[in-house]
Amino acid sequence: MAKKKDAYTVIPVNVEEKEMEEMQPVTDKTDQAEDEMEERFDKEFWLMVQNKVKDANLSWNRAMDEVRVDRLIKKYDKNALLVIIQDWPQKKKYIDKPELIPSLEYLISRLTEIILERDTEEVYKFFRVPKDSDSAQPTLMHLAAEQNFLHVTKSLAERYPGLMYLWTRKKDDNPSSLPVELALKKYKDDTAAYLISQMRHDRVQELFLCKDDEEQSSAKFFFGHYISYKNPRTNEPGMKKTVIAILDKLINPHWPYLPRGIEYDDNEEDIARCLSSVPDDPMNYDFFYHVLEADESGRQPKIKVATEVDEQGTPIKTETVSNLKFNHKSLSCLRRIAESGNKAAVQHPVVRMLVSRKWNKFAHWWFCVEGSFYIVFLTLLSYALIYGSTLDDPTQYGGRANGLRLFCEVLSIIFLMFYFFEEVNQAERSRRTYFKDPYNYFDWLGLILTFLVIPLRFAEVRYQWNVAALGYLFNFLRLFKFSCVTRTTGLYTKTLARIIYRDITRFSVVFTIVFLGFCGAMFMALKATGSQELFSNYAWLMLAAVRALVEQQPAEEDYSKFSWLSILILLAYMAMVIVILLNILIAQLSYTYSEAKKTAKLQYAIDTMFIVTRLEYSRCLRWNLRIKNYLDGAWISEEDLAKELLEYTDNRHPFETMEERLTDIREIMRKVVRKGKDKEA
Repeated sequence: MAKKKDAYTVIPVNVEEKEMEEMQPVTDKTDQAEDEMEERFDKEFWLMVQNKVKDANLSWNRAMDEVRVDRLIKKYDKNALLVIIQDWPQKKKYIDKPELIPSLEYLISRLTEIILERDTEEVYKFFRVPKDSDSAQPTLMHLAAEQNFLHVTKSLAERYPGLMYLWTRKKDDNPSSLPVELALKKYKDDTAAYLISQMRHDRVQELFLCKDDEEQSSAKFFFGHYISYKNPRTNEPGMKKTVIAILDKLINPHWPYLPRGIEYDDNEEDIARCLSSVPDDPMNYDFFYHVLEADESGRQPKIKVATEVDEQGTPIKTETVSNLKFNHKSLSCLRRIAESGNKAAVQHPVVRMLVSRKWNKFAHWWFCVEGSFYIVFLTLLSYALIYGSTLDDPTQYGGRANGLRLFCEVLSIIFLMFYFFEEVNQAERSRRTYFKDPYNYFDWLGLILTFLVIPLRFAEVRYQWNVAALGYLFNFLRLFKFSCVTRTTGLYTKTLARIIYRDITRFSVVFTIVFLGFCGAMFMALKATGSQELFSNYAWLMLAAVRALVEQQPAEEDYSKFSWLSILILLAYMAMVIVILLNILIAQLSYTYSEAKKTAKLQYAIDTMFIVTRLEYSRCLRWNLRIKNYLDGAWISEEDLAKELLEYTDNRHPFETMEERLTDIREIMRKVVRKGKDKEA
């Protein structure tokens, strides 16, 4: 097939540069119809680009974009942005290959910036899709948010901030929506997070709270849903950025202001000096907790009702009362954050301050009470089982000591029943996440094994004491659940658990291979000299090999009984296990502790959140601590933030001044407050 005349176009860029050749591919009519909006790089296009480069002193890429925009505006006039944002992503090649969308979005964002720069008459400020195309008449920002075009959304928001607050037209079946609402409905994390960061904090909070009417109509969105949302493809949290952006909007900073002086005031110089000394960072913050405490309908645990009104019906006095429409059985957002694994959300100042308030107000006290009662239970169980094991017939209760044992057994059974129903309640409430916690398996093993002692005892089965021993052990291990009373004990417990399920497991695999190999070789080598009776049987040889590791003692003191091969095998085993493997294990344990110490702050925060949300939940409305201790917000100073957020940092020296602490806390809050300043409508 012969090539067209313009298949290769030569364009001189300047005198020194080489000539540039651009091949224009030959396309059939089907491809042209399918890609009718695709710009063709023909000879005329490159000549226009060359003129842009020379006349406007632009880069080559910028000149190409400028020419593209010229052609788009010439062809579509004011609908140019609508075409590239709405129509281009719907082309067949992008629908068939979604992985090409990011590159398309980059191209569209560049063209959008140029078009908006030329929009001197503000044509796109209130531009909407024609009604005949879409009865909802969305704006350009609605289209960009729905497509998750982050850079396009940024360009529109920076040029026309009011677009963030424009609604679509209300239709019969669909209510009107803001751009951020479309992004939230479509789970577009990047765009939703950006729009939320640019909106006013009160407008963001309204999205997740019920309407202020008599019926308390449900909120448009439930914050907890986005905390727990998982990406269907990766099964990972899919709205992490949005969750952090919403939490940021639960903080309203207050900057210090000085009164304005008169223009020609005598103290103008002093006032200017005072103004220059005002810090750039806010001194206090309003922290809002109502979104975190709301149920799935956005209803708060407590509401304000008017107790006295004037003639016009305006409330004069109000009183905070429990909200009867609040679902006290709903899973709180704090619990969802703890289960989500979103580290940034767990350590967010709003979450930390709310958890700290609840922990100090009621959770720590109740947790200590629970721990005290459990120690009482272990004391009663210890006397009942240990003293009972000294008797020939534990079913007989004659004498004072046995009477006390009977009393301890009855109370122990009552405690066991209480803990059994408590575990059932937690399992029913947490469901899937409940069985992900290994401590819960210890709880059930301790309860079930201890309950089994009762029928086994009256059946006079001697193995009851084996069952009782295991049940007693697991019940004592359950005491580790109360280690989070302080951060130090919590760190030790978590480190011990990590050592058991990670380091000891790895070590056991390697040790088992070495152990079985050497035991088999040793036993066969002993057969050659008829010395197998030194270890009675193969099981005793294996026990001696394990004792060599645990007790760090040789398997046999007198080597004269063995042949040269047995001695070599024994020495090699001792060197491998005691010198190499054991020292590797010690080094690994040291590394695990240092690693656990680095994450102790995060782990303690998560554990505290689990404890708080468990204690505040109650099926009985009267005993629900979440309602009883509800607070919709608080005024937080820098000192309060420094006390809570810097409390667990390990690299702080003991003689640190308050000014140094405030400097650090301002650095932390600066990242939260200034991610995006509120933009007015």
